[in-house]
Amino acid sequence: MLQYAALALGAVNAISAIRQGYAEKEESEYNAGLINYKVGAIEVQKNIEYAQYERLKARTWGTSMANAASMGIRPTGSALAVMNTAQKNIMIDQVISKFNREQEKKYTVEEGRTEIRRGKKAVKAGYTRGLTSILSGAVDYYDRTR
Repeated sequence: MLQYAALALGAVNAISAIRQGYAEKEESEYNAGLINYKVGAIEVQKNIEYAQYERLKARTWGTSMANAASMGIRPTGSALAVMNTAQKNIMIDQVISKFNREQEKKYTVEEGRTEIRRGKKAVKAGYTRGLTSILSGAVDYYDRTR
């Protein structure tokens, strides 16, 4: 009778291991969905920052022109060079910000892909544990029936 219990226990453990693998896969898919949502949020944030820099460039240019005009300076020569330098610095900051967001987005996309791979590996590991349980039960059965 105990030999049959060993077989049954091996089967129950196998089913449990396989179900656990699928549960881990489901959790991984859920986590990947959250990560993909974060990717979308990063894209929105990148676009917002781009628009903020565009407004900053326009505001800086307008303020510089108004200040120069109020002092009777024409926007030529040194005054124009200073205004252009300010615009270039803002544009450099804008490009750096865009690059940083793109890198963050790429990293986050890869994080989501890794989560999906983790789920697939969990299912395979569940089947491996299940097979191991069945084999262990079979060995126990064999040992008890000798």
